[in-house]
Amino acid sequence: MNLKKTVILVVAFFISTLTYAQEQEKKEKENPKWDIGMEGMLGFAAGNDFYAFNVGGPSLMLRLNDDWKIGVGALPSFYIKEGKTGAKLGVSPRIDYKHFVLIAPFFHFDNPDKWVWSIGLGYKFHKKNKTK
Repeated sequence: MNLKKTVILVVAFFISTLTYAQEQEKKEKENPKWDIGMEGMLGFAAGNDFYAFNVGGPSLMLRLNDDWKIGVGALPSFYIKEGKTGAKLGVSPRIDYKHFVLIAPFFHFDNPDKWVWSIGLGYKFHKKNKTK
């Protein structure tokens, strides 16, 4: 009977140590439901009696290093041409350096059938990475 009590006590001891040996989970900091910020590119270009406010659209880029990229992209734009306003999709080669963009958008106009070139600068907004 003494051996039976000893075995029961040893088994109960091991079971109780297993239940307390579990590591407690650390609660991670909850992220806010809203994380509002701007991402994308805003630019301004000017040509011969032509001005355009551009936003960055889809682009194909070749990354040279962390700071420099070159490529081509579509630029949805609001323009002023000869005192008239409108909206057009421009196409532009672009050179990106960190947050700054050199653009040379061109636009096609049907009446008269011609292409309008311009050159401008833009600024890229990025989401800031949170460090832990």
